[in-house]
Amino acid sequence: MIKTHRNFTLHGTPKHHAHVHINPIGELDIDIVESHEHHHTEFSSLSFKRSKQSTLLQGVDIDQKQPWQLTLDNKDAEELTTIIQRANDDFEELMRDL
Repeated sequence: MIKTHRNFTLHGTPKHHAHVHINPIGELDIDIVESHEHHHTEFSSLSFKRSKQSTLLQGVDIDQKQPWQLTLDNKDAEELTTIIQRANDDFEELMRDL
């Protein structure tokens, strides 16, 4: 079980950059470079709402219990969804092996 890291450019203006850390224990950390925002959430609180040109990613911060949202390009949202699913599968496999 290894954390996966990705960098995405957020959709819209101004172009902000997000450093995303996917932890196989079911947690996601997002750092928005330009605004110094940090979001820490569980996979179970994430939702993806796709439109024609972008995907709205919404979650609830674990520590602050505050909702947050980011807009990703559809391609980046698909990649993130795939990575999260793979992390879930890896964690389930580890739990079965224990």
